[in-house]
Amino acid sequence: MDNNKIGKFIASLRKEKGLTQQELGDKLFVTDKAVSKWERGLSLPDISLLKKLAKILDVEVIDILEGKKNSNKKINIEEELERITNNLNKKHKRKILRIITIIIILIFIIIYILFRNVYLGYNIETLEYSHTNKNINLGIPKTSFMLKHNDRSYSFKNLRNSNIVENEVKKYLKTLKYLTCNDTIYYYNEEDNFSIINYSVDNHILYNTISYEIVDNDYCYMEKLDEYAEKLQGLKRFHTLNGGTITLEEDWDNKLEIMFLDGGYDSSKIYEFKANMKVIYYERIEDKLAKTNILEESNGTFEIKGDNLYYYRNKIIESSSDIKIPDVSVFKIDNGKLILQDNYLDKYQEEIVLE
Repeated sequence: MDNNKIGKFIASLRKEKGLTQQELGDKLFVTDKAVSKWERGLSLPDISLLKKLAKILDVEVIDILEGKKNSNKKINIEEELERITNNLNKKHKRKILRIITIIIILIFIIIYILFRNVYLGYNIETLEYSHTNKNINLGIPKTSFMLKHNDRSYSFKNLRNSNIVENEVKKYLKTLKYLTCNDTIYYYNEEDNFSIINYSVDNHILYNTISYEIVDNDYCYMEKLDEYAEKLQGLKRFHTLNGGTITLEEDWDNKLEIMFLDGGYDSSKIYEFKANMKVIYYERIEDKLAKTNILEESNGTFEIKGDNLYYYRNKIIESSSDIKIPDVSVFKIDNGKLILQDNYLDKYQEEIVLE
């Protein structure tokens, strides 16, 4: 059916009858706006109105449907009305189906938007750390998927908003011990003994990639161990002055011997590096005997700042009244050698250099 043709036909018949749109609408109990829409081809009269409209306009229903008078087409009006009804029902169903489809799509979009922006927290998941063949517990934002593991790195995908996911990662990191070195904050899991040295949440429009880079042990402590070992040319070693066995065959009258041992660390205080120091003064007597004077025997801790080593005495085991032992001694580090800066032993030797 041609809506425009039918509309023009109705308009011409109405005018022939001398009726206004309002008058025709009153006879059919519809508004003049409805009549106007018919005549402009924007809609068609309801099937229930066709017989009455045809009677008012002195034509057959088929004439209205064909948009012209005296149609020669033989047609069963009831069948044609049923056909039109069926077509209209199909169109109506298709329209409803389109509306339902649009509503479903909108619902999915709303659910997806809500899902992307809802805070769900994180799960602690046990993962294999192949670098040391052990299992570790790592905080993973909920709904993450597609785990990838490469040596020291782990990555996951997540469909939720990157800001939400990053906040979940940060909340997990707050449960770990903060480490500070290299002007950077790292995160240490004391129970599983590993450090997270880098993390990121990268947005890829439809999803986010969460990445962790981890290393075994306390990262900052291992960095400090490497730094100390490099500056001292090794750790847990003796630094001595005139070290070795004293023999009378040697040409000496008096001899100062110093032994400084950087003795590692206390396992309960891994950032506390232990040290021991012993200072002995030997005096030759009658070419056969040597008098041994222990000037100092102490233990404590040490740390390195820049090119200086600071020895903090915690306990003085033995000392001589001839010298005043300071609480802290500072050694300059020069190619692994320790040069005493404030020489409290100058009475016995002008310069103290420990090899």
